[in-house]
Amino acid sequence: MTRPAARGLNRARLIFGIDQKLLGIDTIFAVIVAANGSKIAGLVLFLTVAWVGRRMAKKDPQFFAVLNQARKQKALYDPMKVNHG
Repeated sequence: MTRPAARGLNRARLIFGIDQKLLGIDTIFAVIVAANGSKIAGLVLFLTVAWVGRRMAKKDPQFFAVLNQARKQKALYDPMKVNHG
């Protein structure tokens, strides 16, 4: 049985149904695109990534946390680091 406090502490932090970090990165990229190119392209980029993020968070709220952990994890085997001699 899971306690409500533990469930609340381990829940992903969402803003408007989107992971907080993804929303921040999405906003930064949209502002960069809008500043260097078309404002419409920046808005379309923001809305598209926000929509995809919201769908992913609905399916699995921990999806982005798992991706972040996988990105930080080192490879177990790297053939380029094998000593051949």
